[in-house]
Amino acid sequence: MCNPDSFRNSWLVELGSGKYDVIVVGGGPGGLSAAVYLSGKGLKVKVFEKKKLLGKPVRCGEYFPVKDEMVKLLPRAKCIDIIDAPEESIDSRCKSIRLVSPRGHEFEFPFAAYILDRHVFESHLGEVAKSNGADIEVGVQAHYFPEDDGGWVGPSREEADHGEIIIAADGYPSETAERAGLPEREYGGPYSVATNIEYLMTDLGVEQDVAELYMDPRYSPGGYGWIIPKGHGRANVGIGIREPYVRRDWQIRDLLTGFIEKNKVAAPRLKGGQKTLLIADSLPVDGPLKRTYSDRVMAVGDAAGMVMPTNGGGIQTAMITGHLAGEAAVRFFEDKTPLSSYEDAWKDQIGLVMDNSKKMRQVSDRFMGHGFVFDLMLRVMGTKKISDVIMCQIPSGMGHFMNALA
Repeated sequence: MCNPDSFRNSWLVELGSGKYDVIVVGGGPGGLSAAVYLSGKGLKVKVFEKKKLLGKPVRCGEYFPVKDEMVKLLPRAKCIDIIDAPEESIDSRCKSIRLVSPRGHEFEFPFAAYILDRHVFESHLGEVAKSNGADIEVGVQAHYFPEDDGGWVGPSREEADHGEIIIAADGYPSETAERAGLPEREYGGPYSVATNIEYLMTDLGVEQDVAELYMDPRYSPGGYGWIIPKGHGRANVGIGIREPYVRRDWQIRDLLTGFIEKNKVAAPRLKGGQKTLLIADSLPVDGPLKRTYSDRVMAVGDAAGMVMPTNGGGIQTAMITGHLAGEAAVRFFEDKTPLSSYEDAWKDQIGLVMDNSKKMRQVSDRFMGHGFVFDLMLRVMGTKKISDVIMCQIPSGMGHFMNALA
């Protein structure tokens, strides 16, 4: 445990002065996990979040694998105990994943997950950070103004606070990471970014303990569709697409309507459901940035490309990288350990899984645009190998095949 007094150097002044040890740009799971850790170690921390409420509006399917599943998925992660959710943030529980092929073949395997209320979940993280002494300011579009000793963060340079260390947790694309000189713009290839759109639907009769993934290039070209139950007849229903797979005359909202109304498996299950909130977002799906740190800045979560390319999962990897960035900041203040220790840590603990996931996404790219071929490939693979791929594990006996096609 660090001594909080060790962080009180002469250049710091009292709380409320606009001077902080660490400023976190973005109050999602990654930024808040960093703030929880750092404030718990006695550092002076501020979080800026552009939303007026933490976790609201929602920008994802709210699917949250339980800790036991994450231990299997990320066996080298040393901070896996942070992967948890308070009971009040859990809307429903799923016991399995069911993948539906382009021709309607179904493959189901056990996988335990919570479906979150992201607002409650992130508000909980925020309350923990605040109880440790962190400042959290919501409803502020904050910008980073770099300097050699860290930099200033705020709505303008005149209204900014100073931080010795900056954590970029502002999602994709990250303005903070780009201003810090990290290779954010290099990530912009058309195969590297997915666009997601989703309705919260009500009055549904869908199974409430099974998350469904639909591989249907007609309505989710370059990605997949999903039905993620939230309890009480509700579900997050959406699609993810990538631009190279989309015909010019297709609009993403029409594709989502087509999935809901015309997919031969999903449509009967969603019949009679009512569409409510519509959300959309972009997601990096090409693995981590080539460099995730500078002398005074670290990028975490989506801002660093920490999304699993084969399944789009990013909450846990955001939490883990936020925590690891917090550890690196503590080492910096204790003995001036360079922030490169952050990148060393995440590469050691989750790097191989992220690399394998990217490789398998690249292989799937060769088949995703061809419904018949993709369906045949899934049937040849079978349920066990499909579950391995979705969980970012190279299936047994397929390593050479994956390497050849990636």
